[in-house]
Amino acid sequence: MKKIINLAIIGGSCESTIGKTHIKCIKSTGKFNINCGFFSRDKFKNYKSGQQYSVSKNKIYHNLNDLIKNEKKNIDAAVVLTPPNSRYQIFKKLAENNINIISEKPFEGSLKNARKIYKIIKSKKIIFSSTYNYLGYPGIMEIKPFVKKRIGKILNFVFEMPQQSIIYKGSKMKKWRLKDNNIPNLYLDLASHLLSLVYYFFNEYPKKINNFASSQNKFKVIDNSFIWLKFKKFYGNFWFSKNSAGQRNQLSIRIFGTKGSLKWEHNNPENLIFFDNNGKIEIINRLSKKCRYINNNRFYTYSAGHPNGFLDAFSNVYVAISKLFLKKRIKPTAPLIFDLKQNLNIISILDTMHKASKKGGWNKTFTI
Repeated sequence: MKKIINLAIIGGSCESTIGKTHIKCIKSTGKFNINCGFFSRDKFKNYKSGQQYSVSKNKIYHNLNDLIKNEKKNIDAAVVLTPPNSRYQIFKKLAENNINIISEKPFEGSLKNARKIYKIIKSKKIIFSSTYNYLGYPGIMEIKPFVKKRIGKILNFVFEMPQQSIIYKGSKMKKWRLKDNNIPNLYLDLASHLLSLVYYFFNEYPKKINNFASSQNKFKVIDNSFIWLKFKKFYGNFWFSKNSAGQRNQLSIRIFGTKGSLKWEHNNPENLIFFDNNGKIEIINRLSKKCRYINNNRFYTYSAGHPNGFLDAFSNVYVAISKLFLKKRIKPTAPLIFDLKQNLNIISILDTMHKASKKGGWNKTFTI
């Protein structure tokens, strides 16, 4: 009989866009069961969410303590979908009760708390994984072997992730996003994704960072950032923003090497474009041969000609997470999953980014 992984959901109410996305993807894999949840501190929203997510009324809890007390023997893991700056006590209680954790990225909102949680979870030897969903795109998966074998020595890269949510008049932003705390929300939301891609492609983090960030909005939060990254043998550049009118999450990836370059864009996710140093342009897609991921139908909902998208990529991440739990591995071996150490390193670099915007010049990063 096929093993089903039983989950508790913490946060992610039906009024949360990312919460609903997680639930849809969890259900689409057929590998999980949502056993119980504490979706919102608002009693009405909590019940409404449970009903929409098909959770029994007696499995909807109004506080974390009761959920843990009654359900810790009935669940394999808890999925934590609350805002980053609210997670310290949640993680602490889960870890103290030896409950495995799946966390929405990034796993914390401050470096101080991230270090504390790292020590607590590591001492308990429970499974910890996070959901950097862009890693689930087959086109992004395909970049990794291209970087290793086809573009030669890495020279530099440019990653961009502009959005318009702060400047767009039709935006309905959550209150917690309109106040920056230890690390600005812009970095937690967007830069964390770009750093996950950096580590996935190059298997290393930047040694030094320079940052020009701006705050040009009525909320006085950081809304635009240009980052320069220095690695051991190459350089890179990030631009991420939430005040760029007309930009609807236009994630783009360009990597340049001595033998060629690569380009991938979020608005055309099934095409990876390779440029060699002889002037040849090659489009790699679902019908291409001699690929590992982009032409593999197990990563797609349907056949070529029926575009893959955000939910499919997210589902691929959850499939990878399910394998981690079924094999009972504390440390992930699947490249789509970031473990506790990698999550702490990302928070540490985000913290350095913020400091670099204030100090100016090159700032040294610290990773473990």
